[in-house]
Amino acid sequence: MALGKITHLDFLAYELEETVKYFTEKLGFKVVRRTTHGGEAVELISPDGDEIFEFHPPTKEIIKATNERRGSLFLRHIAFEVDDVDEAYKELKSKGVEFSDAPLFTPKTNRKLAMAYDAHGRRFIQLEEKKK
Repeated sequence: MALGKITHLDFLAYELEETVKYFTEKLGFKVVRRTTHGGEAVELISPDGDEIFEFHPPTKEIIKATNERRGSLFLRHIAFEVDDVDEAYKELKSKGVEFSDAPLFTPKTNRKLAMAYDAHGRRFIQLEEKKK
């Protein structure tokens, strides 16, 4: 069996509307739809139209299920490929996105990156320059 492409990423969003506003107004996502499966949810599509992010506010059932699962995985960051990290950094900074540092090249991984904070002040979004 071979795994296919990612169809969506599912996240808990404690402040759902604030999260949706951040991703749409600052990062250029578009709302695809609002649903009520598994509780309230908002689906967003990435600016390039390839990825679907699904955000749910945590319900008692979700919190209980998450707490009872041993070895649960937690997403550390979302990495976005960009043509030019410096240009993306400047554009997003002009929209109010905060970064932990200016873009930097990491020789160990041979990548140029910038790490941004999400709407809640967590270092969660990584910009990674496309390899030429």
